Amino acid sequence: MALSLSLRHTMDQKYTSKLHGIVTILRWQIQRKFQKRSAPSSSSFVHLLGTFPQENCLIWHGHATVSLQFNRQHIIIDPVLNNIPFYKRFTELPLEAQHIIPDIIALTHAHYDHFDRSSVYALVHNNPNLTVVAPKGFWRYLKKIIKKEQFVELALWETTRIGQTSLTLVPALHWSRRSPFDTNKALWGGYVIQNGAHCVYHSGDTAYGEHFKEIGERFKITEAFLPIGAYAPREIMEVNHTNPPEALQACNDLGAKIMIPIHYGTFALSDEPLDEPLQWFNDLIQTNIYPFIPKALEIGEVYFLSVKSTVKST
Repeated sequence: MALSLSLRHTMDQKYTSKLHGIVTILRWQIQRKFQKRSAPSSSSFVHLLGTFPQENCLIWHGHATVSLQFNRQHIIIDPVLNNIPFYKRFTELPLEAQHIIPDIIALTHAHYDHFDRSSVYALVHNNPNLTVVAPKGFWRYLKKIIKKEQFVELALWETTRIGQTSLTLVPALHWSRRSPFDTNKALWGGYVIQNGAHCVYHSGDTAYGEHFKEIGERFKITEAFLPIGAYAPREIMEVNHTNPPEALQACNDLGAKIMIPIHYGTFALSDEPLDEPLQWFNDLIQTNIYPFIPKALEIGEVYFLSVKSTVKST
């Protein structure tokens, strides 16, 4: 038992971001009160969808919310369909919540911009038979929303298979909290989701680290959803989130074929302008050559997957 606890502690420390003191965070938040925010321009175009496509596809709903459709099985990752505490949504939801009927909800960690209880509750109402997959320790947040038999908890590198889809919880350099009393009491991570020829990676929230190479050594990733926003001020955010050049390097470390940027333009979580992450990303991909295809999606844009997952950038 002592050996098991020691191993768990080592794993947690290896993938745990540095936590800033309350004074540092309060000082930053007070400074933010004097900043004006406006809706993004170039990154705010939304493709409104009447229904969810039936073909194999990917859809970015804004921020970190992503839908995957494989062989009529719908997986949604980190569904946040509303405003969240202290932050309003700057971009419209591309598909009304009642039309989102997932078979699987995958949650990466407990932060409010990735786990919205009301959104999960709405999706469970849409499909009472769905399955929720989450990191170890997450049952504390879900036990009043779903039945225990509908819930799968994963440790790092652990895999579950639901229908034709396998989901593996993989490391992220981050942390977890929803209140002052539950810091890191639930795990956090990203997911590698496999179905047939498709192997899709969603990082969740993460800083840049060696874990990208570790994941790339274990999986042949086709599409990688990587975060490019919420990076300023750097002295606070560097240990929590990747910026555009770090995300592009992460994709290179992963050995993925296609990179799709997420985690920007929807919520004003940090100090950079809402448009800045995409502008920086576009500048980088126009001036550098990468061994993968960088592909920025507009919110609600349907990204169709071929049988062999050989989608080309347009």
